[in-house]
Amino acid sequence: MSFFGTRRSRQARVFRPNPTLKDRLQSAVRDYRVLTQIGIGTLAVVLFLLAGQSWRSRFTHRAGDLATEGIQARVDFQVENPMETLRLRLDAEEAAPIVLVQDDTVNDRLQSQLRDHLSDVANAESANQVTQATRIAFGLDTGDEQARQATFTTLKKALFDDAESAGSRIDALMLQYGELMANSRILGVLDANTAQRMLASNAAGRQKTLNRNQAIKVVRPSGDAIHYGVLADVLLQEQLRETGRLGKTWPKLPELQEIRNPVELWLTNNLKNQLKLDPTATEDELRMASEGAPPKFDTYAKGEILVAAGTQIASAREQQGQLGLLWEEYEAHEASVSWSQRAVRLSGTALMLVVMVVLFGAFLRNYSPELIENVPRLLTFVLMCAMTVFLSCMASRDPWRAEIVPLMAAVLITTIAFNQVVAILTAFCLCLIVSMGTVTDLSHFVILITITLASVIPARRIRSRLTLIRGGFYLSLVAFFAVWSVSVIQAHDMVGAWRNPMVILSALKFAGWTIICCFLVAGSLPFIEKIFDVVTDISLLELTAVSHPLLQELARRAPGTYNHSMTVAAIGEAAAESIGANGLLTRVGAYFHDIGKMMKPEYFIENMTEGSENHHKSLAPAMSTLIIIGHVKEGLELAEENNLPESLVQFIEQHHGTTLVEYFYHEATRKADEDHRTDADESSFRYPGPKPQCRETAVLMLADAVESASRTLKEPTPKRIQSLVHEITMKRLLDGQFDECDLKMAEIRMIEESLIKSLLAAHHGRVKYPDQRTA
Repeated sequence: MSFFGTRRSRQARVFRPNPTLKDRLQSAVRDYRVLTQIGIGTLAVVLFLLAGQSWRSRFTHRAGDLATEGIQARVDFQVENPMETLRLRLDAEEAAPIVLVQDDTVNDRLQSQLRDHLSDVANAESANQVTQATRIAFGLDTGDEQARQATFTTLKKALFDDAESAGSRIDALMLQYGELMANSRILGVLDANTAQRMLASNAAGRQKTLNRNQAIKVVRPSGDAIHYGVLADVLLQEQLRETGRLGKTWPKLPELQEIRNPVELWLTNNLKNQLKLDPTATEDELRMASEGAPPKFDTYAKGEILVAAGTQIASAREQQGQLGLLWEEYEAHEASVSWSQRAVRLSGTALMLVVMVVLFGAFLRNYSPELIENVPRLLTFVLMCAMTVFLSCMASRDPWRAEIVPLMAAVLITTIAFNQVVAILTAFCLCLIVSMGTVTDLSHFVILITITLASVIPARRIRSRLTLIRGGFYLSLVAFFAVWSVSVIQAHDMVGAWRNPMVILSALKFAGWTIICCFLVAGSLPFIEKIFDVVTDISLLELTAVSHPLLQELARRAPGTYNHSMTVAAIGEAAAESIGANGLLTRVGAYFHDIGKMMKPEYFIENMTEGSENHHKSLAPAMSTLIIIGHVKEGLELAEENNLPESLVQFIEQHHGTTLVEYFYHEATRKADEDHRTDADESSFRYPGPKPQCRETAVLMLADAVESASRTLKEPTPKRIQSLVHEITMKRLLDGQFDECDLKMAEIRMIEESLIKSLLAAHHGRVKYPDQRTA
């Protein structure tokens, strides 16, 4: 034996070099979680590039902006002159023909009608004996008696000849009438009154007065064109002139010429509907003429000043306004950009976005790892941000100027779904991307970041929808003064900038959109909670109602557990609020944390009445432990069946952590002998966990434990309660139950003090009245 004891063998020292950058990269590539995060980051960059149309340059001008420097044309371009173009189109419509459809049957009907009227005259002895229709046709019902008799005599003379009978004479006259109307049978004739009514009732409504030079197009019923000309070509009054088609035919018709005046009057009164207006075809002709008219363009040369320095762009995006002119110049310049230039622009934007996404991811990894490790929530967050950029860029154009709505909605949702720190960083990144994707102006970024950062404040705790709506009115004031002050600073050289109507209108737009955004988010809270799997205070307050089916069933089956849960909720809420945690969440979580006990209520001490049988006496400690621990699993199953939110499920799962079921463990240890030592294995008597992951579940663990233990005190004096709470708190702390949540020692002390105060209030003494008997 050595004097200095047993000699220890020397262990071989193994040299392990520090991993190189290459080794770390290879290790990261092999980790699927890292690859997933890299893929989502790449997707975010691509989506931002697409949402902001990064291959295009930005149209940076808005109505109300002050051009501090003159704006020049970067390329030669043309702008359509709408007034001149309209004038050319109206001229083309005036020159467009009206379409007249010929009816071939009218001439045959008129010839038979004329024969009947002539026969009527031949059979009459005087003008008064002719029928009313004949008198009207030949004008025998108007004028004085002498004129009517003269016309009648002329007709009678033409119808009677010594050599021929009246019938033969009428046949000869009808043959010459056929020769007279032969040309009209080919083309058609229209009286002036009918033409005026046609033009006045034209569906296009453009021609109101009779114009003999109006262009016409005569077609057959089949649609084939017969004649292109002017209205005078078919106007009866024009054709009866000596130079007209009918007027030239009269010298060739000696017998009929004897009654020329009565026949012409008869034609004027009876020639109807030989040509009819086709409104649809006429409208088509007008439309084709209007569309075929060439537009009139104004030409601007490269370098020409479009907006003078010191001018405020005060027009909406119309072609005659300054903003419309700038837009046309932007479109022309964008069309002249080559694909190589677009690629350079796209690469620069992509590099900036890569840096931003990497920095954002590094922040999340260090300060909000739960978000970056939850792939579905992270992917939803990325898609929301990309959609925000797209909608903001689209809505930023005049006259809407509503880019603040998607931006502020995204920041509010991020605050509700995650936390204020992530929301602030999100606001900064989105405002920067939107500003670079719209007007590329620092003042615009200042306005957006001011409003979005202010919106984070009212969204921290939303106990009612009125909170968001009321906050919207406060934010509208922030938006108004942010836009107004920045615009006044920019236009400091302009006289009366502070009361400029365009500045005030722009500020009012932002203020109005801010209020609308808060209303939209308030109405969308249920969908936000569903998509991001979060619970707001509004939903928590709804779950506090005792009418919830689970709470009603718990009160019916396990009244002792129900009363215990209510007491734990009260003291737990106060303890959580003492350290700045979510007291409402702790209270609602306490309501449901022991719902699993309703499945076997008789095995839990708070549900046993005095004199009732203790079911654990007939069971081995290990079996009793399984029943006690099983209430957590059964509670989780009930929560899943009743669709309780995940934020409440964690209270059921974590409120015991991995603590030891001490009573039955000690019972097992006492009963164990050398042959059954495994029955007292400590791991078999611990809850499966997990340990509390947040401050609220840690608070509930302590509140649950001290409330149960305090009921065992026969005389709950302040000293005993203080000692009991401290003992249980230290036992949980030393057992490592708070290792996975972010509770600090100072906060644990504050929780302990709050619990002591609440228990003392619950176990306060009362004055004993005279003659009062002990129950």
